[in-house]
Amino acid sequence: MFKNKRQNDIYKFLLKDGEVKTKELCQIFGVSDMTIRRDLDQLTNMQGVIRTYGGALYAENMASRKFGAEQISMSNAKERIAKKALTLLENGQRLFLDSGTTTMYVAKEFSKESECIVLTNNLRVVEKISDCPLVSVIVIGGPLRKGTLSCYGSQTEEQIRYYNMDIAFLGASAIGSDGCIYDGYPPEAGVKKSIIASSRKVYVLVDSTKFNKFNLIMYSNVQDVTGIITDSGIDMQTYEKLKSQGCNIIIAE
Repeated sequence: MFKNKRQNDIYKFLLKDGEVKTKELCQIFGVSDMTIRRDLDQLTNMQGVIRTYGGALYAENMASRKFGAEQISMSNAKERIAKKALTLLENGQRLFLDSGTTTMYVAKEFSKESECIVLTNNLRVVEKISDCPLVSVIVIGGPLRKGTLSCYGSQTEEQIRYYNMDIAFLGASAIGSDGCIYDGYPPEAGVKKSIIASSRKVYVLVDSTKFNKFNLIMYSNVQDVTGIITDSGIDMQTYEKLKSQGCNIIIAE
């Protein structure tokens, strides 16, 4: 089977079921694990496709099928995380907001009286924060990932390195039990590394469902960022284990 036909079929599975597993696709198409992983990596350029550990998700499909009490709870958790993060931001500081879903809530919760400078590579952040009249916004450009409306790649990373940021709020797709911080899209992981290198303080914003999981690319470690901000749903065993690894965990009550 030709690569394009196989990838089209995989995309149809994602639209239908919302999720695919690498091992199952290997059996269906009779190809190697490496071939399917390459297919899934390329499919992340399609809107809504998100790489996971062991497969891929179609985010829009899953959201429409599963929206309910659990999603409302997670939305509330993300709002609390965003509000907690903003208490760490001083007026007049230079802030970087990346393309994580929780950082969208930060942009939404921004005070109309804030006079900060916000750098971002995400157009949705720009849209949400444009209602704040005193906030200066600097947009970092580059190739656009249409699914997330975020810019990525070497051009984006080079622009970021020109700036010195006081603080950065980053998203993550997972935080492993080993303290590694993961992203599912390699080009955006490179952007996050550039942000970390350009910022005096870095906080990773994740809800409690993201712990003890893995994804495609490790972009940092809990020891190497200023703190992890999460909700009170994190279990005590995970909390204590990460604390013992040098992680500064901040709970948004």
